[in-house]
Amino acid sequence: MKTFSILGCGWLGFELAKSFKNDFLVKVSSRSEDKMNLYKNEGLSPFLLNENNFEFLDDLLDTNYLFINFPPSKFDDYISFLEKIFSNKNISKIEKIIFISSTSIYPNVEGIFDEDSQLDTLNSSLVYKAEVAFKNKIDVIFRVSGLVGGNRYFGKRSAGKIVEFPNTPINFVHRNDVIDAVKFVLDKNLNGTYNISSKEHPTKKEIYTYNSKKFGFEMPIFQNESIFINRIIDGSKIEKEGFIYKYNDVFSF
Repeated sequence: MKTFSILGCGWLGFELAKSFKNDFLVKVSSRSEDKMNLYKNEGLSPFLLNENNFEFLDDLLDTNYLFINFPPSKFDDYISFLEKIFSNKNISKIEKIIFISSTSIYPNVEGIFDEDSQLDTLNSSLVYKAEVAFKNKIDVIFRVSGLVGGNRYFGKRSAGKIVEFPNTPINFVHRNDVIDAVKFVLDKNLNGTYNISSKEHPTKKEIYTYNSKKFGFEMPIFQNESIFINRIIDGSKIEKEGFIYKYNDVFSF
């Protein structure tokens, strides 16, 4: 059985781990001891990994496939932390490395943005800096739009709060579609950079209003309704390879 290592076993990584555990020996990293038993009880092999502890990095990187998904905000020095990973002796032996980036690296202006869109070389996004710094060691980059699914849905954090530009379209993707995309690039042995983003783009007002009624939270306060930014992330490149998004209708899941 081949091995699949997940560095960053959070909201996305843990679901990915559970969906892969019947097909792979799944190793996962944990920032602290707190969740080690949770991971073990799921049949996973957890190892401690954080900015102060790289003791088990060799074990985590002794793997066929590697999935990296760390929120930069969790680190004092995100790039330095990744440098420790990508400079490890085992990195060159891994069959495929998948790195989770974000569509937030695209400018917040009008337009349709695909993987060939020009990016500002002064882009301050840490995930973009990571893309540039380690691109020669990464096989697949997923630039992921706003994640939904499970207990995450639009509008909950905005309940009763002021929402600017409510007619701005939303770019999103369901967690399950990201997991399926990981399986897809492994099955098809694809490399490259892909936006992972649903083809549907409801407005903030549409989905926040819908969810406030569905889940019973306070309606947001919508302001500046006549102004909006028509910023669309094009996630069709991976579809051209045969991938199918299953969760395009944000009103039905």
